[in-house]
Amino acid sequence: MLHGFFDDSGKESDAANRIVCIAGYISGSAQLWNGLAELWKHCLLTHGLEWLHMKDFLNPESSEYADLGWDWDKKRSVLEDFCQAIKMSKIAGFAVALDLEAWRQLPPEFVKQRGTAQEFCFSRLLYLLIERLKKSAPDERISILFDCDKQFAPVRFQRYITARENIEDAARYLCGFTIGEPRVFLPLQAADLLAWSVRKDIIRRLGGNYESRPEFKALLQVIPGFFPDYHMEFWNEDTFAVLRNDKS
Repeated sequence: MLHGFFDDSGKESDAANRIVCIAGYISGSAQLWNGLAELWKHCLLTHGLEWLHMKDFLNPESSEYADLGWDWDKKRSVLEDFCQAIKMSKIAGFAVALDLEAWRQLPPEFVKQRGTAQEFCFSRLLYLLIERLKKSAPDERISILFDCDKQFAPVRFQRYITARENIEDAARYLCGFTIGEPRVFLPLQAADLLAWSVRKDIIRRLGGNYESRPEFKALLQVIPGFFPDYHMEFWNEDTFAVLRNDKS
C-alpha cells in the first residue's frame, strides 16, 4: 500500500490571497518514510526546532519562532537542510494549485457543482493520484493523511467519499482517509513545506518575478542520485476554459 501526506496553503476567504494550493508526497516504501522521519528529526534537533510550519517560520511577526532571532539568510540555510531531507528520501511530490481570480470569474452553476476552491483542488489531487497508480502501480492502493484542520477536514472527508462514488476507479485505488498531528506525523511538515513553496512560487511568477524562490528551487534541484519526481496542476483562466468546454 502507498501512503500520502498532504497539506494546504492559502485560503479562499482571504481577499488578499490569490492562490490556493494542496500538495504533498506519496511513497509505497516504509523504508523511505522512515528515512524521511529520521532525517527530519535530525534537522529539527540540529536547529533546535520543535517543528517546521512555513507560515509562521517565515512570518517575522509570528511569535512562535521569534525567540530564534534568525535573519533570512539563516532561515534559507535551515530550509535547504529540510529540502535536502526530502530529496534524499526520494518520495514523489504532487501539487494542485488554483488561481482565485480565475475561480471567482466562473459561472455560479459551474462552481456550485465543484464546491469551494479548496474542495476543487482536493478532488483534482485525488484524480492525479488515481491516474498515477493506474499507470505505474495498478495493483497498489493508497491511503492519504491530512492535518487536523477543523475547517477543512470534515469537508475533505465528504469529498473523499464522493470521489470514491463518482470518479472512475476511485473505489479501487483510494482505500483510506486519515487526519493526524503534524508534530507526530513528520511527513505532514514536508507536505506543508511543499504546499507553501508552490503557492508562493506561483504568486511570485504572477507578479512578474520569474526567478523561483530559493526553497522551491532547492526542492526541485537535481543532485547525484536524485531526480525530482514531481507532478503539478495549475488551474487558471485558460485551463478552466478547457474544463468548461469539455462535455465528456
